[in-house]
Parts: sequence; structure tokens; C-alpha cells
Amino acid sequence: MARPPLDPPPSPQVNRDSYLPQGSRGLKAVTKAKLGYDPVEVDPEDMVACAAARPQAMAAYSVSDAVATYYLYMTYVHPFIFSLATIIPLPPDEVLRKGSGTLCEALLMVQAYEAGVVAPNKHQAAADATHKGHPLESETYIGGKVEALESGVFRSDLPTRFNCDPAAYAALLDTLDADLVHALQAEAGLSPGDCANYEEVKASVAAALSKLRDAPVRDDRPLIYHLDVAAM
Repeated sequence: MARPPLDPPPSPQVNRDSYLPQGSRGLKAVTKAKLGYDPVEVDPEDMVACAAARPQAMAAYSVSDAVATYYLYMTYVHPFIFSLATIIPLPPDEVLRKGSGTLCEALLMVQAYEAGVVAPNKHQAAADATHKGHPLESETYIGGKVEALESGVFRSDLPTRFNCDPAAYAALLDTLDADLVHALQAEAGLSPGDCANYEEVKASVAAALSKLRDAPVRDDRPLIYHLDVAAM
């Protein structure tokens, strides 16, 4: 029995909740669904022959694409960009290129300024990107991609190999007492003398850190957290 053909891989684009019909998301289908008219269509296999025999028809096809693109942009994209650039104090080009977390940050900074909340200046990293030996002032942002630090399937019930840094745990051990005292004073308003089991808790934390320092390569079941910056 022959195996059924595999589904084609998904196209490398981000599909938003645009309420478009399932199937083709191309310009023609979007024009029909959103603008309510049928644009000029030419079968891709007939384009070369049509360009040679009926160049006027191919010109009309090209103009139809341009008109559809213009009205889709003016109907849906341009008002969105204008509204976003009105709310967030950034030019349209930066509004489109920055991620949702950065846009939320810019919006919150405006509210903080109006409320008189003191906030530090945002750290600007040194520009070290170059192209053919020339420094780049900025790099083009490419959206629709999620960077995976490590490929694979991760679950909290599957052991995962961890390569830890022993020096980091040694540094935590060196400052353990000061860190615990700061946590007590800053979060609970207490001093170590107010705690009946301070030394016991300190010893248990030190034992756990020493175990991680002495055995940095571990196969443990991970605790998986998903942090959504835009939602926060």
C-alpha cells in the first residue's frame, strides 16, 4: 500500500488572525475577500505566451496588481500605521520595525514622563555590526521568526542535559550571606536575628549551590517557563 504524500512545509510567513478564508492568502484571494471585486488574473503557465501575443492584456494584469495593492494598503495598512505612530512617539518606520515589547516600553515611558516618574536613560549598545568593512548605523529588522537557542523537543518530564558554569555557582556561594540578608530586609523587613531557622535555610541553599558547582554537567527534568514580553 502506497503511503500518502506528505503535506508541503508551511511557508515562512506569519499568519495573523486576519479573518481571511482558508486556502490561498495571495494578493488575488485577499483582494476578493477584502475589497469585494475580482482582479485581472492570468494563469502563470500562460504568462510568457500572453506577453508575446497580447502585451496589452499583461499590462492590464500588472496594473490590476498595483491597484489592488494600493487600495489594500490605503484601506488596512496605512490607517493602522498612522494610528500606531500617533499613540507611540516614534516615526512610522520605527513603529513598523520595532517589536511589541519595545513599543510597549516606549508607550510606558511617555506615561512615566507625564506622571513625573524618574526613569534612567535606555542603554545604547555600541554599534559593532559591519558590512564589507564599513560600520552599520542600523540593521534591517526581519520579523516573523522565533530564535531557538537549542532545537529539539522539551518537556518537564523528559531529562535534559545541562552544562552549568561552576564559576557562577561559586560566586553565588561567596555572596550567599549578603544576598539572604538583603532579601530578608528588602522583601520582608526582617533581620537574620528575627528568623528562627536562618542558619538552617542558609545551609540548605549552600548545599544545593555546592552540589551544582561540583557537578556542572547534569541530566535533570527542567522547569519550563514561557515569558511573553508583549503580554507583560
